[in-house]
Amino acid sequence: MFSGGGPGVAHHHADIFLFEPGSDRYLGRLCGYAQCPKGKSDCLTPGCGLAPFLKQHEGFSLYLDALAPDRTVPLFDRAAGLLRLAADLDAGTP
Repeated sequence: MFSGGGPGVAHHHADIFLFEPGSDRYLGRLCGYAQCPKGKSDCLTPGCGLAPFLKQHEGFSLYLDALAPDRTVPLFDRAAGLLRLAADLDAGTP
């Protein structure tokens, strides 16, 4: 999560949202626990861990405009591969 010798970002300081290829349907967030399920209260949310390490949050729904081009910076595309590195983005991006 960092480039070169500069300071990095701790894994628990970044939310990684996962979307279904082709439809962009929200699937969940990447879970930071080292095992799935971990036995924590978070793991009791319906659907959490149905796909290993895919975290669900009770009552969460993604805003319809969350993936609008002016609000997002795609880093990877399954068809095209790596698009850019997060470390190369300016603080004000997008």
